[in-house]
Amino acid sequence: MAARKPRKAQPIDVLAGSITEWISRHKLQSDPYLNGLLAAIADKRDLHIWAELNPNEYLPHPNTSAGETKSRLVRIFTVIRNVLVFAPVALTWAAVSAATTGFSEYIKQNGADVVNFLDFWQNGYGILANEWKIGNVARLDFVIVLLVIGLTLYVSQVGHTADQIRNQSEDAIDAERLALAIEIHAALHDKRKITTVTMNASLAGAISRLVAATNNLEDASRIIEKASRTLPKQPAQSSFLDSFSFDDSLTMPKSRKSRRA
Repeated sequence: MAARKPRKAQPIDVLAGSITEWISRHKLQSDPYLNGLLAAIADKRDLHIWAELNPNEYLPHPNTSAGETKSRLVRIFTVIRNVLVFAPVALTWAAVSAATTGFSEYIKQNGADVVNFLDFWQNGYGILANEWKIGNVARLDFVIVLLVIGLTLYVSQVGHTADQIRNQSEDAIDAERLALAIEIHAALHDKRKITTVTMNASLAGAISRLVAATNNLEDASRIIEKASRTLPKQPAQSSFLDSFSFDDSLTMPKSRKSRRA
């Protein structure tokens, strides 16, 4: 007994698989349009209602997670960079406050020995701690400024890369969404209610397919006719009796001579 051929999947069943895969890929389990359309396909009911809806308007726009890690790092380093911008100012004023306090103490202890404030800020004279001396503060400010510059370059470059990755991912998602919208429209096109417009469209489609089939038949007939002309002609077959030749002398009896001659 010959094996039965597997039944070809219907377009509506293929559409259900495409929608389910798209929902799973982009985590759209709570979308009402997709869930309602899947339920209608499963029940084979009210498909004409869903066929009237434009899928390009009702399909959701999934969010992309591409480049999210880079974007998070950019946000963190941007905050750090913005804070460090004010760090040299705060550090310098804190050093000025410590130097002023130390200078007042120095004057109390050494009233007769008058020194310059900058000289005291640089040398300390045993009163000002080393970390508050002007040289150390300036050096630390320079390191912070370099760090701010480096963070600015990093944020700019990585932020641009993250934007490119996100834009490419969004373009790919938009292309998938458009392809799914076209598939929904094509699968549900013949499920619409019969109206003058849909009837004319169906009739036009049938005529177009009939014309295409006619053209294909004409092309095939031309090819067959052309091929038949190129075939070598076969010699005419003769029967078995035709291979024998009969002489008239053998077939016709000789006439007798008259005795009177």
